Amino acid sequence: MAGADGVQVVGSRSRGEAFALKVMDGSMVAQVAAAVEVMDQLGWLDAGQREALAPRRLGRISNARGLEVGGRRAVFRLQPA
Repeated sequence: MAGADGVQVVGSRSRGEAFALKVMDGSMVAQVAAAVEVMDQLGWLDAGQREALAPRRLGRISNARGLEVGGRRAVFRLQPA
């Protein structure tokens, strides 16, 4: 996998922590959903932020006719290093 498509680096200066992720197909929708999930699993989000960002993490996928054809949700758990 070469190239920067689908790469995102997020840092928290106050925590002195950062993470990087790569979405293989470069999908920005998947990239944002994964970043929000990682921030939540790391404990970086409070209840208000979690609620405000929920549409970015979870969502339905509709086709051109407006019919629901799938959904988006995180299916990973971070493991301690």
